[in-house]
Amino acid sequence: MPSTSSSLIDEFQRSWLTSLIGICILCLGIWLLTWNEGRAVHHAHSLDEAYNRVISLNPYENIRPELDGHLVHITGPLGIDEPLTEPEYGISIQAVKLKRRVQMYQWVEERSPRDYVDNGLDQNYETSDYYYVTEWRDKVVDSSSFYIRHGHHNPTEIPLKSHTYISPFVRVGHLMLGSEIKEKFTDYVEVTSDERPERKDVKLHMGIYYHCDDVWNPEVGDIRVQFYYAGIANEIVTVIAMQKDGVLVPYTTSKGHKIALLRHGDLNINQMFNAEHYDVRLETWKIRAAGVFILYASCVCLARLIKIFFFRIPFLRNIVAGDMTSSTNFAISASVSLLVIATAWILYRPVLGVGLVAAAISPFFYCTMGMYNIAQNQNGFYNR
Repeated sequence: MPSTSSSLIDEFQRSWLTSLIGICILCLGIWLLTWNEGRAVHHAHSLDEAYNRVISLNPYENIRPELDGHLVHITGPLGIDEPLTEPEYGISIQAVKLKRRVQMYQWVEERSPRDYVDNGLDQNYETSDYYYVTEWRDKVVDSSSFYIRHGHHNPTEIPLKSHTYISPFVRVGHLMLGSEIKEKFTDYVEVTSDERPERKDVKLHMGIYYHCDDVWNPEVGDIRVQFYYAGIANEIVTVIAMQKDGVLVPYTTSKGHKIALLRHGDLNINQMFNAEHYDVRLETWKIRAAGVFILYASCVCLARLIKIFFFRIPFLRNIVAGDMTSSTNFAISASVSLLVIATAWILYRPVLGVGLVAAAISPFFYCTMGMYNIAQNQNGFYNR
């Protein structure tokens, strides 16, 4: 029987390309899981640190200078002194953000591949049919790369740019919101206005402003404008951030993580941190799923090498007693993933880390116990 190393080398030589791809994917999966878990651990540690240091404020009290540099929790209505305006369109709204979205009517190329049969040469070719339609697009479509350029020319730029206006002075209680916290207002609501603009070349239809002669028959190069707002005045919000000279700015933890939490509604400290932990877990599990899938793909590529390696280890032989099935590949990829995850968490949360290690080695422990039971049964049979 050939040695383990020679068998592995022989198999690697026979399937070197697939094996190299599998090894690269394996390294990528382990790196992704390691990075993701490290980030999750640091984020959880930072949230715990922030939770232990946050101070709740009364929004109706005056600013307390002695709390400068401290992490504070405050709930109250958004105070906005001056409205954000677009005079040409008659838009005026007291909100944290006002976004102007501009689209241009343009040619768009659509490609439809199909097979072409040459009866004379009795050969099949792959060709494509090209279709051209007009659509409203946010960005310029480069018509110079079209297959058929004649009659399908788009302007090279949009004359009016999309833009987001941000109110310079936004308050919760007596504290101003810093720029980084105002950026967190991302729940945009469409502005619906029936006030027609003074400009004759601009037409209003269904809340959208059209720069064209005919709303129902626009021409290439025509533009339309929509407006959205986020963070309307007097809306109740809850903020956890650092107080600095009367302004709420991100708080930097000992791990270098910036904490600046914003939620809509009246939430206490526990609710704020529970919601943030939930969002972090959700994002972490998405990347974990991607990492497990990548490791599964690497196991598929390295299936024959894994089988040879496991077959040479007695207590792992049961895992690869037959062919490497999808369930076997998934079990191996899940075990490797759990080991990587446990390594990241075992110091920060030992109980969780030990539990993950136990879950990772459970398939191998099960196989070992199977081998032990078989040996015990054989010894009992021979001792009769």
